[in-house]
Amino acid sequence: MVLGVNTADARDKVVEVLEQNGVDFPNILDTTTKAPMAEYETLQGMSAVPMTYLIDREGKVMDAWYGYEKKKTAEAVKKLEFGER
Repeated sequence: MVLGVNTADARDKVVEVLEQNGVDFPNILDTTTKAPMAEYETLQGMSAVPMTYLIDREGKVMDAWYGYEKKKTAEAVKKLEFGER
C-alpha cells in the first residue's frame, strides 16, 4: 500500500499538487505531526518535502529517498514484495 502523509501545506495546496501530478494513491493531511516528523527525519539524516519512505509489513523503514517518482516507487515496492533490499 502506498499512502501519502502531508504535513507541510494547507489542504488546498496539497489537493492542487496531487491533482497536478496525477497522484492516484490515498493521501492524508496531518499538521499535528510536524514536531515528531522533524525528529524522525533528523534521526534518519534526511529532511525534505516530499520524502518517500518504504516501510515493510513489520513497520521497519527499508528505504527512503527525496521526492516522489512513480516508477521508482513501484520498483522499490516490487523488490520489497520479493524480499530484496
